[in-house]
Amino acid sequence: MIQNGGGSNGASGNSPKRNSRYAGINPSPAPKDAARRPDRNEAEEKAKKYLQTHPSSIAQNAAKTKPGALDPGIAAVGVSALAQQILVYHESEPAQAGNDWMYKLKEESMQFLADQKGVELQKGQREQIYKKGIETLIDKIFGLLQRFTFEFNQIAAGTDLHVSGTISGDVTEVTQYNKLREAVQSETYFRARVSTRLFSLVLRGRHESVEFYLLPVNKVMALSKSEKQYRALARIQVRITEEGMMWRMEDGVPAVDSMDELCMWLFSNLINETKHATAAAEAAAALAASQPEQAQ
Repeated sequence: MIQNGGGSNGASGNSPKRNSRYAGINPSPAPKDAARRPDRNEAEEKAKKYLQTHPSSIAQNAAKTKPGALDPGIAAVGVSALAQQILVYHESEPAQAGNDWMYKLKEESMQFLADQKGVELQKGQREQIYKKGIETLIDKIFGLLQRFTFEFNQIAAGTDLHVSGTISGDVTEVTQYNKLREAVQSETYFRARVSTRLFSLVLRGRHESVEFYLLPVNKVMALSKSEKQYRALARIQVRITEEGMMWRMEDGVPAVDSMDELCMWLFSNLINETKHATAAAEAAAALAASQPEQAQ
C-alpha cells in the first residue's frame, strides 16, 4: 500500500510506467502527426493557389471594381465558375443593353408625339406658306396696277378718271354679331385697292384665292358687307408646291396667260366702268337740266 502510494508520488523507479499509463491523452507523443503536417499544409497551399488562379476567382476580383458588385464575402471559395460567369455578365452587359433600350424608347416616343402634333403642325405651316404667297401675289398685282396708274394719270389728272391706289395689308373685320352686338365671327383679308373718283377696284386675298371686286367708292368702306352684295369681277386660285407658286383664273375668266395681261384687263375694267358711270351721270344731269325748260 505504501509502495503504491509512493509510486503515485513520483518514485524514480516507477516513472516510465506512469508515462505509459497516460500516453493515450498526452499530445506529446505525436511524432507521426508531425510527419503528416507538411503534407496537409502543402495541400492547402496548392488549393489556395488553385483558387486564386482559377478563372472564376479572376472574374470575381474583376467584379469587385465595378459599381454594384457583390461583397467579396458572398463570392465564397465554394461558388462555381458558372455562377461567377453569370455574375460578370450581370454586372457588365445590362448597362449597355439598358441604354440601347432607353434610346430606342425615347426615339419611338418622340416619333409618336411628332405624329400626334403632325396634323396641327402641317396645317399651321401650310397656312403660313399660303398667307405669304397671297401677300406676294397681291403685292405684284398692285405694283403692276401702280405702273399703269402712273402712265394713265399723265392724261387723266384732275378728271373723274384720275386713279389712286393704296395697299392696306391685313385687315380684320367683324362679320357676325350676337344680339348684344358682341363680335361672334371675324375674318382677315390681305387688301389693296385702286380707285377713280367713282369706282374702286378691290383686291382681297386669303387662304388659297385672290378676289377682285369693282364697287362704287361710297361702298368700299363697308368692306365684306358691301362686297357680298356684288359678284366678284374675277378670282385667282393659288397653289403652292415645292416647285413654287402657281395660279390660274377660276372658270378661265378672263382668258389670260400672264400677270401683265390680267392687270391690263382689271385696269381697263376700272377705267371703262368709270367712263360709263361718268357718261351716265352727265346724261342724267343734262336730262335734269332740260326738264325745267320743257316745263316752261
